[in-house]
Amino acid sequence: MKHRLEARGVTRRYGARAVVDDVSLTLEPGVITALLGGSGAGKSTLLRLLAGLEPVDGGEIRLGDRILSAPGRTVPAEQRRIGLIFQDFALFPHLTAARNVAFGLRHLPRNDAEARVRHWTGLLGLEDRAGAYPHELSGGEQQRVAIARALAPEPDAILMDEPFSGLDPMLSESVREAALTAVRAAGIPALMVTHDPAEALAHADNIAILRHGRLLQCGSPDEVYRRPVSLPVARSLGPVNEIPAAALPDAWRHLAAKGGAGLAVRPEGVLIDPASSVRLKVTHRRLAGPMVRLTLEGAGLRLQSLALHSLAPQVGDETGISLDPILTFTFASGGT
Repeated sequence: MKHRLEARGVTRRYGARAVVDDVSLTLEPGVITALLGGSGAGKSTLLRLLAGLEPVDGGEIRLGDRILSAPGRTVPAEQRRIGLIFQDFALFPHLTAARNVAFGLRHLPRNDAEARVRHWTGLLGLEDRAGAYPHELSGGEQQRVAIARALAPEPDAILMDEPFSGLDPMLSESVREAALTAVRAAGIPALMVTHDPAEALAHADNIAILRHGRLLQCGSPDEVYRRPVSLPVARSLGPVNEIPAAALPDAWRHLAAKGGAGLAVRPEGVLIDPASSVRLKVTHRRLAGPMVRLTLEGAGLRLQSLALHSLAPQVGDETGISLDPILTFTFASGGT
């Protein structure tokens, strides 16, 4: 039976500073949760608390009904049955890929261990590289070996700290897809620490936003992207245009339902609409992959927009602008 991994009101202090501050987070079996936040948010510290690499100063960590951490009590990392994957892979250089994967299986009969190694190397597309040493493997292959090694002992949960940030961008997508498919196949709680909102939105089942050690919001990618509970949450998931209440054109005031509220809107929610009464001039235009990024100015506004090539006006053009209500939300004026 698979169990959830939970942090309940967890706090970790370094001196007087709470690096993790009263965080409650539930990791469900078979679900990949991305822990997202900027540098110093407390992401890696929370992972280390879950792993048993550091003690908690408040709250508790549970795996099912089993208490792993509480003040004055820490079950050692090696007794938690939690797999760990770090950015540097940490493979044993003197062992082949297969023997790296088998490292945590020494308690099993030889035939069972070999079958387990074949299963995970096959699932991660490493059958032909099983006899290679780490220095003979590409970065993507090394990462897949590290993930196979973490999953082969059938842990009760898996924690990944920036697992794909060191990979070549040309390889990272395919490696990430193979690796996370294997993690999901294990059917255990999984936490992926990342600073990359695009990675979290595209690959996680849930996203938890951490800022200054506090958990701001946790939900599905669609929920946290489209319905952020605060401006800091919205900013953590990508660029937003912030329009103070005093600068709102009359045509958009109905979108700001709360008195004194301003608006925040994603660039892809700033729509080219020739029929709109809000007219802005294109002051900058550049390609952004399949879209065009526009800077629009006028009427006291300066907005960023992402538009399709076929709809994007040229620099110097004036165009009508409307806002997509699905990608627009209100915030209290002066909110940070």
